[in-house]
Amino acid sequence: MNRTPDVAKLKVSLTLAADLVALVDRDARRRRSTRSGVVEQWLRRAASASVEGELAEATATYYRSLRATDIEEDERLSRALSNASRRVAYDDQTPPHRRRGRR
Repeated sequence: MNRTPDVAKLKVSLTLAADLVALVDRDARRRRSTRSGVVEQWLRRAASASVEGELAEATATYYRSLRATDIEEDERLSRALSNASRRVAYDDQTPPHRRRGRR
């Protein structure tokens, strides 16, 4: 059974459609959980998906707002950081061999 971290819980009363309660009950049996546990998990997933959607939209809005000079600068920075990362040794390993870049 998946449990959320120990956080303060509030008891609430909800009025739900019978078909939705049947889905909750079916999922609770399958997970060997409670209605509360299933509904909490569903709500957490929905909230997380909502935040992810908002972040994706904010990111898209940001990139749509960039001027050509901003985009060129971002691309140059991206290439430089990518090249630099190839020369970094991780976990005490020797750095990878340097490949000759395009000219």
